[in-house]
Amino acid sequence: MDAHALERAAVTGADHFKTHGYAVIDTPPLPEQVLESFNNMPRDEHSLKRLRQIRLSQYFGYREEGQWIFALLPQRKYVQSAEYIRLAEAGGVLRHREQLECDPSPLMVAVLDALPIDENERYHLNVNQIRVVANAEFRGVTVPEGPHRDGHEFSVIVIAGRHNVTGGETQVIDPVSRQIVHQQLLGENQAVLIDDERYIHYATDIAPAQDTIGHRDIWVIEINRWHKRAYGPAHERRASEATLSTEATG
Repeated sequence: MDAHALERAAVTGADHFKTHGYAVIDTPPLPEQVLESFNNMPRDEHSLKRLRQIRLSQYFGYREEGQWIFALLPQRKYVQSAEYIRLAEAGGVLRHREQLECDPSPLMVAVLDALPIDENERYHLNVNQIRVVANAEFRGVTVPEGPHRDGHEFSVIVIAGRHNVTGGETQVIDPVSRQIVHQQLLGENQAVLIDDERYIHYATDIAPAQDTIGHRDIWVIEINRWHKRAYGPAHERRASEATLSTEATG
């Protein structure tokens, strides 16, 4: 077994997550039509310095008689508090996201089954579908906000595809020491599960491998127990107020 295989084996599974607060898992291959939906995504109009395309759907989920049940929530603006996102274009900003054109249920099931969660709870899940493009005009900035928390209980980054790119290494970072506790160039159908209340995370920029154009396709899944959901008018108010407070204090 080579060094990379040993590294992957050392961080795989729910047991590793329970003791370390992060883990790398394999995710099920998705149908071709789901992967093709990455070719039909609108540009992120809140991040025009970068060439990023994005969709988002939000779900209510619960487990009953051995199976996960999901319901698509009504479309609302997406907002992250400036308490966690220190980027003017994003922190506390109500952002429009077109909804997914595919069903991510198999991915949500795989992630929830890998996390040490209470199956009697009900959950809120954000499923972000993102393509970051790198070419001669745009740098492939995968994480414009820098090392950060998402402001949820769990954050999951899943690699859907990489085309003609180098870089894009995922990092799990201790927020106090700023030491990288794990770094890995995740491959297709691999995911990192992160205790978002314990760690911050980051991914390095991508660049075209052949000096033309390339892209990296990912899913970012954000999970909270329903009573701590990041959805609805109360969440939107709190996240927006955090921006005002940050600005007021300089």
